[in-house]
Amino acid sequence: MTKVLFLLSAVVMVVAGFFIFQNREAFVAARVDRQKNDGVIAAEMTKLSNLGDEVVQAKSQVATMTAELNTEQSRLEQINIKLRNAETQAANAAKELEVEQAKIAKYKKEMDGLPQGVTIETINEDINQRKATIAENETKMAEVQKVADQKEAEVKRVQNDLNSLVSRIEERRKSFDRNSMMATIVAVNNDWGFVVISSGEDQGITEDTKLIVTRGTQSLGKLNIVSVDGNRTIANIIPESLQAGLSIAPGDKVILETLAQ
Repeated sequence: MTKVLFLLSAVVMVVAGFFIFQNREAFVAARVDRQKNDGVIAAEMTKLSNLGDEVVQAKSQVATMTAELNTEQSRLEQINIKLRNAETQAANAAKELEVEQAKIAKYKKEMDGLPQGVTIETINEDINQRKATIAENETKMAEVQKVADQKEAEVKRVQNDLNSLVSRIEERRKSFDRNSMMATIVAVNNDWGFVVISSGEDQGITEDTKLIVTRGTQSLGKLNIVSVDGNRTIANIIPESLQAGLSIAPGDKVILETLAQ
């Protein structure tokens, strides 16, 4: 049995070797063709990769050109706007030119109606003369104004002197009125030692005023003011100033102890 298997194996090997020998050239040719095809495929893949790079670059260029196109379109729109504005300004300028030309024509017509010998030059000369006259008058007015200001200052000084004099006269009059003041005692309280006088602030009496009580030509005593109202004064009797054997009574007169100067 072992020999049979060995013989079968040998036969199979011989047959396989025979087929291998017969197909060897076909295998070699197929391998060569495969290597060629692999080279072609690699070359095509390289071309395809390069083509992809070119496509990406082309897309980038298209985007750049699109942006530039948009920019140029925007510039074109701005130029069109400026052009329309320029056309509008030109139309307005043309209208203004027509108006100015009409004015010039009107002025020429008016110039034709000027008296003989009157020209632009003579008008300008007359204007210059009038300007000179105005300038001269303005100078004179300035001089007159200067004199007026001096007179006004002098009047103010005289007015101030007059006001000062009137003020002094008024103060003197008040001083005379105050010095000639004579009030009357209307009430006496001997228990508390004070009197009520019929004059007050309205007659120029203040709390610092010094008063003397008189009866006829005789001085009775002095008073020290406690309070002053509009037409009434309350004052304490200074005991040590009373004349011996005399007392102050209602109806006695009150005068200033010191006359104002």
